[in-house]
Amino acid sequence: MKGLMLIVILALLLSPVISNIHAVQEKEIKVAIYFSNVKRFAQEVEETIDYSWTKNGVKYVIKPHIISKKEIINGSIFSYDVFIIPGSGRHYFDAMNKKWRDNVIKFVESGGGYVGICGGANLASLGFNERLSPNSVLNLSVLKIANIYVNDQQDEEWQYLWKSNWRHGGPPINVYIVKNDVPIFDGFYGGYRSIRYWGGPGMYEGDAKDEKMGEIIPLAIYAEEPMEVAPLHYWKWKNGEWIPYRNVTTDIKGQYAAIATTYGDGRLVLFGPHPERKTYFDGHVEEFPVRPNMGPFTWFIYNWVSNNSSSISYNWWILRRSVAWVAGLSKEEMPYASQTAAYIEEPRYGVYFNGRKIIYSQKNIVIGRFSIKGKTIDADEALWYVDGELVYKGKGDVMMDVKLQRGKHIIRLIAINENEEAGNKMEVISL
Repeated sequence: MKGLMLIVILALLLSPVISNIHAVQEKEIKVAIYFSNVKRFAQEVEETIDYSWTKNGVKYVIKPHIISKKEIINGSIFSYDVFIIPGSGRHYFDAMNKKWRDNVIKFVESGGGYVGICGGANLASLGFNERLSPNSVLNLSVLKIANIYVNDQQDEEWQYLWKSNWRHGGPPINVYIVKNDVPIFDGFYGGYRSIRYWGGPGMYEGDAKDEKMGEIIPLAIYAEEPMEVAPLHYWKWKNGEWIPYRNVTTDIKGQYAAIATTYGDGRLVLFGPHPERKTYFDGHVEEFPVRPNMGPFTWFIYNWVSNNSSSISYNWWILRRSVAWVAGLSKEEMPYASQTAAYIEEPRYGVYFNGRKIIYSQKNIVIGRFSIKGKTIDADEALWYVDGELVYKGKGDVMMDVKLQRGKHIIRLIAINENEEAGNKMEVISL
């Protein structure tokens, strides 16, 4: 009996030690995503990096938060580990504020990470190395924290933004993955990757003498010319009809599509194309007038037409690894190059009446009952939460009818597998 008691006592004493052997240490990466004028652009990046992964007994958690101009100017940015500027044009004007520029530069110089996509890459650069042009005013905003110039002309590459039917534009462009010592594309060197393009820059080496600027490390090179993949035109009204009178030309093939570098103690990764968006593996461009019945009083936009798309999360691992690298993680700590994701399909950017989407909206507004519909990718388990309360636990894609009380609510879908968790949340206003 005494022997049995001794065994029980020893087991109780040792159990905390044994459990600690299997305990998972947690490291958090706080990420600020910049929102200037279109919140959806920031939200698309947020859902890309709402992610955690476990390696070698450590759980790494990316915590994304959307911030605005106010948080940059008042210094709140310094409470984050990484700052992301998605594709947009408005931040050029925000960056004309000297306090805004100074705080972002100081954030990176003191060890913060910076990820710039499309316009966010332009902003980090030395600017546009060209004669007087419409881009000259944008040179007043650039941060000059990466020793590169950007090739991104208003009447050339930018037309893939200006003429885009945003949700349906953006041609897929192949980039070549360059062998380098930055582990973001580890496992993919020497291959090609399809990434959507919306008028972002081709980048090339700069000539700045700032000692704080580190080496430019090419990560990916444009292997195709946008004008050859998706030919666009300038159109004019003549003799009662629209005719194309000039091609839109681009000249970024062979230039950098993605680079890594350092500034002071901080790391940067810059992208010309958009890894946060799904891509296509074939298709063609389709140009059309916005208001075909208005004769000369309209303009042309374009769609990319294809039935052969990737999953929504095909390239999300690229941004997840970029965040990890600029946050200071090593090759051994990088996220998995997986497509694991949670994605809320409905409600999404619209006004809904009794479950039917009646109009597009930046906010999710629901009247009456509606369905929440979600997709989980490469996951073993799916969890649905409404206002923090678990309402569903299962596997695979999910659709369920709900009726919410009036007010603001947060719905969240989480996808889980053995070593990863991915989340997606939406704010819903119920009327």
